[in-house]
Amino acid sequence: MITELSQHANALSCKWILINSMSNESRYLIEDWREFLKEDVDVELGEDEMYLYHISSAPNIEVFDPAIAGRRPSHYTKQEYRSWSRPRVFFFTKWGQEDTAIGRIGGGSIYRVKLKKSELYPIYKDPLKLSYPEMEDKYKEIDPHGFGMFNVFERVATLAEKLHGYKGFIYPQNNDPDKTIVALWKKVPAEKIDEPFYK
Repeated sequence: MITELSQHANALSCKWILINSMSNESRYLIEDWREFLKEDVDVELGEDEMYLYHISSAPNIEVFDPAIAGRRPSHYTKQEYRSWSRPRVFFFTKWGQEDTAIGRIGGGSIYRVKLKKSELYPIYKDPLKLSYPEMEDKYKEIDPHGFGMFNVFERVATLAEKLHGYKGFIYPQNNDPDKTIVALWKKVPAEKIDEPFYK
């Protein structure tokens, strides 16, 4: 799944992200994302819960295991792994959602998982400032020789998981808040849905 994460990997590989240095357009997108997170509540679930959807050619998935998914990434996730190698599984946040780059995703099996929104870290908002330079020392305490010393995604993911219990990132694909996706790095149980994802 080609996303804003991979498109801006080089820009985000700098030491830290300073919001005040962003363009007016970027600051607007961040504010818009904040409002989106406040408003996007699935009325069928509790306020802090959400369904995530995954399309696969595998017919009998019971648990989504990022370690397994990372060994055989789909063609649309390979670019993600070029910018950040941590194994993860990608999900849509809306039924019938299309990838912003390639449109509808092929695959005969539809799955969903249920998570609390509080288990997903909004990486673009970065409310805990995990990408900031003052957090580098904290990362060194956790993994002094880790890949996160050179890759901001890995550093933020490690800090988000180890310090706060997050299971993945949530972010708007290609800055489109109507097409939000999730990347999970923790195992989660899967529920198969026997109906077509696209009409």
